[in-house]
This record gives sequence, structure tokens and C-alpha cells, in this order.
Amino acid sequence: MGLADESEKEKGDTGKPTQSSASPSPEGRSVKPKPSAAASPAAAAKDNAKDNANDPNKRHIDDARALSKLHENNPGKACFWKHGYGTSSGECIKIPKGEYDTHPCHYQANGIKQAKKSTEVYNTRRIPGVKPEKPRDNNQEVAKKLGYLVLDRRANQLRHSTKMEEYVSIAVDIAKRKNASKPGKGDRFLTAYRGRYGSALGRLAQDPHAWDVEYQMNLDSRDSKAVYGATQKSLDVMKTLSKDSASGGTYQGPINFHIVETNESKGFGAWYPYEHEHHHMIPPSAFQEYVLNGLSEDPPLLNYMSRARIVMQGSWNIHDELNMMLLPSEVYPARILDLAAHIPWQMGADHSSYSRELKTKLEGVRDHLDAALKRCKDKPKKERHKVEEQAANDFTKLMREHCEEQREELLDKGFHEIK
Repeated sequence: MGLADESEKEKGDTGKPTQSSASPSPEGRSVKPKPSAAASPAAAAKDNAKDNANDPNKRHIDDARALSKLHENNPGKACFWKHGYGTSSGECIKIPKGEYDTHPCHYQANGIKQAKKSTEVYNTRRIPGVKPEKPRDNNQEVAKKLGYLVLDRRANQLRHSTKMEEYVSIAVDIAKRKNASKPGKGDRFLTAYRGRYGSALGRLAQDPHAWDVEYQMNLDSRDSKAVYGATQKSLDVMKTLSKDSASGGTYQGPINFHIVETNESKGFGAWYPYEHEHHHMIPPSAFQEYVLNGLSEDPPLLNYMSRARIVMQGSWNIHDELNMMLLPSEVYPARILDLAAHIPWQMGADHSSYSRELKTKLEGVRDHLDAALKRCKDKPKKERHKVEEQAANDFTKLMREHCEEQREELLDKGFHEIK
């Protein structure tokens, strides 16, 4: 039985309750609608347009479970959920531990796959400020050009600069604001930030390719703690990577950017070789808000579940590598790489401004789904299936185009802050 058939069994359940029906409250209690004054057709239409199609009072939880079950039975075919890791429970779809490397919805693993296909973005990207554009030889070259790495003449070696604006003034100002909101919070932030700054740039000072995708540093064991850190997690990883020799031993570091949640090649996670994130071109929250959860002119017909039904018949996965891009999450590597900084300065977990910029584009996607649903109205089941299948295929193509457009826009724009 297809998803369209499943929804047919509960026809009317996903729509707005009629005046005579009772609707389930978020707590599960049956709540009778309050009587209201008669409204004009124009006023009623206006109210409908304002309706949020995902109001929990307007859809049954059984439908959401049906979608979740469909996803679990066809992992990766279509997905718009956020995922956790471990064992699934109820409606929370989690990625099994044994599938961290292979599950099509593991967005971090897919972010790495995308980066491996685009090494020129991270290893030999254009040198910022140089016209005509010229590829860099390595990232150390640009870090020196921008002043982040300077020569210590006494020791005759490169070191990170402590005179850059981010280090001296911006970080201090942010720390003051954090202290104002909670005493000590800013002090802890500044200490941690400067530590990350020194460590990441320290790695690049020692090796011109220390930030490259798929690279592994080899260091004398005496330098390993300074470069790799000395947390228990990092030391455990180092035990599996160390190559001791009679001459005193060298350490082979983890593969850059590889994650902790993996079985094949463990890495240090989001802080190594510099702080980074795996960015969704089309974020799940924006997709939920502007597409599935968007305004509806006819909630009984155009709602979260009816839109999701078409999406799940397609093959677009919001966590697919096409929708992922590895980005630095601090300003200094972003400037050096000429890439966007993903929510820098620890200023929250969501980039609401970035998501709002997608509003018009994603509302167009919602309109595409709604147009298909309108065409299905009052048609026989077989015809509805054909219309929905075609709409799902068109939706998949449209979303892939939007992902590619977003990637190109981010790359063309170069350094900026995603907030």
C-alpha cells in the first residue's frame, strides 16, 4: 500500500475540523470548539489564509507516524526530518550506530563526502582580494598574506598573530556582552576562543596543508599534545593512529574533518583541524516553516500532511550530500578560506536570518505542491496518484536545483557571516 492509499483510509482527518467536530488538544483531550459569531465569506477566507497548516489540532498523530514508518522502511529515498543517533523511539527517527558511515541521512558523513568531491573549495580556493582570480598553493600562504601567521624571528618559525582584530577587539567586546548577561560567561568564552584560535592556526603554522580535506598530519610525539589536544577522547583516537618508531616516535593525526560517530575512520569531530559545521543549503527548519508548515488558503486540502505526502513520494533527501557544505564556524578560518562563517562567536544554534532569505524561494516550492493538490481534488484515486507522482518528481528536481543555486551563491559571495 502506498502512502497515498494510507492517507485515503483517513480521508478528512488531516483537514481543519468542522464546526461540529471536536479536535484533539496537544495533551490528547477532546476539546469542543467554542461558539463564534457568524463571519462573512471574505473574513473566513482571510482567517483560512492565516492558518498554520501544521497546527497539532488540525492533523492526527497517526498520519505523522505513517510518514515516519515510510521513512524507516525506505531510508534515504526521501527525508525532511532531523535525525539523532542511537535507537529510534516513537516518532524520533535515529540513525543506528552500525550505520554511521553508510546511512543516507547522516548529514555529517554526507558533508564530508561532498567536501571530498570539492577539495578545490578548501585546499586550493581563490586567494581573496587577488584579481584576476588565482588559486592558492596552500592555506598557509593566505594566512601569512592576511597577517594571521607571522614569523617569530627569535625562534625562526611561524606563529599565530595576537594582534588581529578578531583576537584583540571583537572577541573582547563579545566577551563583555556575555559577561553582562551572566557573570563569568564572557571570560570563559574568551579563554576558549583564544585557545581554539591558537591551536587551529598553530597547526597551519607547522604544516602548509594542515587544514586540507582528507589530510593527515605527521608530528613528532613531543608536539602532539600541543597540536592535537590532550582530551581523553583525542588521546583515545591517537592510540589507534600512533606510529611509534625506534627514533622516538611520530604520531599520525586523524583524517581532517572526520567525525567521532563513525566506525571506519574516527576523527576528532567538529573542532579539528579548525572549528567547523556541516551546513544544510536548505535547512530542515526553513523547509518545515515555509514549505510543509506554510500558510494555507484551504487547510482541509492544503496542509502539512498532504504536502508531506507528495514530498515522501519523491527522492529528495534534505541530508543528501548535494544539500550539504562543510563550513568553518569561526571568522579567522573563514577569512583565510574565503568561505562563509557558520554562526560564529557562539551566537546561537540557528541561522534565522539565512533561513528567512530562503522564504520566497521555498514558498514557491510550497505553491508547486499546493497546485498539484488542487489538481487532485475530486479526481478518482488512480488519477490522483499520477498527479502526485509527477508532482513529486518535479519537486525533487526543483529542490536539487535550489541546492545547487545556494552552493554557488555561497561560493561566489566568499567570506561573510551566516547568522
